[in-house]
Amino acid sequence: MQIFGVLLPEKQLLSDYFRQFMQGKGGIIVYLSLMGLLLGGFGIGCIFVLGHGHTTNTSSIVPWGLQISTYVYFALVSGGCIFTNFFGNMFFHEKYTPLASRVIFMGLITAIAGFASLASELGHVERMYMFLLSPNPTSPMFWMSVWYTADITILLVEYINVQRHSHSKAMLYASFIIPVITYCSLGSLFGAVGTMPYYYSSLLPVYFLFSGFLTGNALCAIIAAFYFRNSGGYRMVRPFFRMQKIAISTVFVLTFCRIIIGLANNLSGYEVFRETFLQNVVLGIGVALVVPFVILMYRRTLGGLILSSLLVLGTQFMSRLDLVVEGFRVPVFRVYDMPERINYMPSIFEMLVVVASVSIVVLVYVIGEKTGLFEIARKEIH
Repeated sequence: MQIFGVLLPEKQLLSDYFRQFMQGKGGIIVYLSLMGLLLGGFGIGCIFVLGHGHTTNTSSIVPWGLQISTYVYFALVSGGCIFTNFFGNMFFHEKYTPLASRVIFMGLITAIAGFASLASELGHVERMYMFLLSPNPTSPMFWMSVWYTADITILLVEYINVQRHSHSKAMLYASFIIPVITYCSLGSLFGAVGTMPYYYSSLLPVYFLFSGFLTGNALCAIIAAFYFRNSGGYRMVRPFFRMQKIAISTVFVLTFCRIIIGLANNLSGYEVFRETFLQNVVLGIGVALVVPFVILMYRRTLGGLILSSLLVLGTQFMSRLDLVVEGFRVPVFRVYDMPERINYMPSIFEMLVVVASVSIVVLVYVIGEKTGLFEIARKEIH
């Protein structure tokens, strides 16, 4: 079934899948994701009803926690999917084309999942329209809102174009340039906070871009590995090996430079780089970057690609949490009875927000796959 050339699942496919779902044959991943979405929805509901003070462990001392980390993670994954779409179309068009609709759709889902986590942290989501009525162009947060909206819009248009076979170089470049600006704005939101030495850096916007490319490409690589497992195998996913190794290498350089610059500075607040040095080297560089790169070098199989990508996705989530939380480790203004170092542990409700965001991505994608949503229409558009 098509609407203006955009492929939609057939009614028969939807009814058949719904029947299988009701009979308990919908797939274990779907049932787990649905359960996670219900639990996560309960957690988000508690946050809105009971308030942040009774449900989250953030405070005036640590205002950003797991919810913001989850938003940043999924937003960067979304941007990474867009970058993968651009490079795939530009340099590996023939091999990449069958995956285009899946990659773009995954970019849309992860952007929405990230916003769901952000919304649970904002409190009064219904007042978000105020950023249009009382804009502040000098604030990075204002521009992040503007460009994030533009990013989701351009993703939706690009997905429609892919489904309609309406390939436009101008739209392809626009869908690349706008996310670059979007995630540079997100990086500058952190990098411009001069009172937080762990954030303050002109490297951070660039770091956000490449770490987004790393995580987004890892997610797309897993999709490609399962899609091509019976047709072409390693030969068809070879571009994802190349892009993943480039992304890992770039993030390695940026992470190394950021740590070295932090260690070399003796100003107040930079102690956090010395205190977290071992953690950053062992986990942030060793496990998160070196190990996945070695797997890609010496296990050139679909299993190796999936293992490396899963490791990247997991460790990069921890890196985003570390980036957000460790910025508040050293208090900026110390008052009576305030500890020398601030520790933060997410509450169960904050963890349920993560469960909800992950469940949204998995549930929507798997149902779309099972109902044929991503199959590009055969009919050519004239």
